[in-house]
Amino acid sequence: MILDRTTDCGLGGLYIWYEAYLRMEISQFLGRSGVTCLVPAPQPIINWALPLRPFQATLWVGVLFCLVLECLALAWTRHCERAPATSTPTSTGAPPPPPSWRQCLRFGCATTLKLFLNQSTSYVTTSYALRTILLASYMIDIILTTVYGGGLASILTLPKLEEVADSRQRLYEHKLMWSGTSLAWINIFNVGTVDTVLLGILERFRVYDAEAIAVKSRTEQMGFVVERMQFGHLANAEMIPDDALSRLKLMVDDIYFQYTVTYVPRLWAHLDAHSRFVLAWHSSGFDKYWEWKIAAEYMNENRQNRMLASQMPKIDIGPVKLGINNFIGLILLWCFGMTCSLLAFVAELWSFKVERL
Repeated sequence: MILDRTTDCGLGGLYIWYEAYLRMEISQFLGRSGVTCLVPAPQPIINWALPLRPFQATLWVGVLFCLVLECLALAWTRHCERAPATSTPTSTGAPPPPPSWRQCLRFGCATTLKLFLNQSTSYVTTSYALRTILLASYMIDIILTTVYGGGLASILTLPKLEEVADSRQRLYEHKLMWSGTSLAWINIFNVGTVDTVLLGILERFRVYDAEAIAVKSRTEQMGFVVERMQFGHLANAEMIPDDALSRLKLMVDDIYFQYTVTYVPRLWAHLDAHSRFVLAWHSSGFDKYWEWKIAAEYMNENRQNRMLASQMPKIDIGPVKLGINNFIGLILLWCFGMTCSLLAFVAELWSFKVERL
C-alpha cells in the first residue's frame, strides 16, 4: 500500500528491514523491541554426592589422612602396650606375648571408625599412652563431626540448582527448543548475515498456535517467546496461563532486538517534519508515558511483576521445609551400605559353611 501510494505511512511493529529500505524511506526510530523467552526455571539437583558437599575435595583428603594417622597411632600404641600385672601368664610362667600386628590394625580401624561416629570402644585400656591417643582422637573427631554437621545443615536448606538456559549463550549451548505463534519472529534475518550463536538458536524455533503453547507451557521443557518493550514491559505473553508462570523464568538478556520505525514512500514531503516530531516526542518523555499507560490499561500488573521477578533467583530467608530431594543422597548411601552389609553377611555364612565341610 505504501509502494502504491495509497497509504502515506505505515507504523507499528515494523523493524528496520533492508529489503524494505531499498524501496521506501524510514523515519527516526519509534521504539526498541527485544525478543526474549520464558524458559523452564531451574530445579534442585538430586545427587548421591550431597553428603560430600559440606567439605571440599582437599579437606576430605585431609580428613582421610587424619583418620589413617589415628588408625596407625592406635595400632602402634596397642602393639606396644604392656600386659597388665593381673593377666594370666603362659604355661611356662612368662607374661603373655603382645598382640599381633593384624589384631592391632583391626583394633585401630574399628576404634577410629567408632570414634568418628561418636561411639565408644569396648576395649579396656591399661596404659596411659593409649588413653591419651584415644582422648586426642575423640577430640579431633568430635570437632570434625560438629563442623560437618553444621555444613550439612546449611547444604540441605540451600539446595544446588541446575544450570538454566536463561541467556542467549546458554540457550544456544543447551539446544533448547523455543516457540512462537508465527515465523515473523525470525524471518527478519538473512542467514548469511547472522552469527553462529544466533543461527543455532533460530534453527530450533518452532511454530505452534496459542492453544498448543498454553498446553506445552505447563509441561514441556522449552522456551516461549515474549517481546521486551523499550521500558521493560513484556508483551505477547497472553497465551501463557497463570499456573504455568511458576515453572518458567525470564531470560536475563534478549535473543535479539530491533528498532521500530515508520515506513513512508520515497521523496515523501513530510518526512523531515515527521522525524522532528518523533525526536521531540522522545525528548519530552511521551514514549515512556504511553508505554506505562498502555501497560496499565491493557496488561495484567500481577503477571508483569511475576514474569519480571522470575528473572532474579528466589531467595527465601525464612525456614525451609525439607523434602525427599534434600535427603536422596543420604538415602542412596544408606542403601549402598545396607547392600554391602548384606552381601558381606552372606559371604560370611558361606565361608562358615565351607570351613565346617
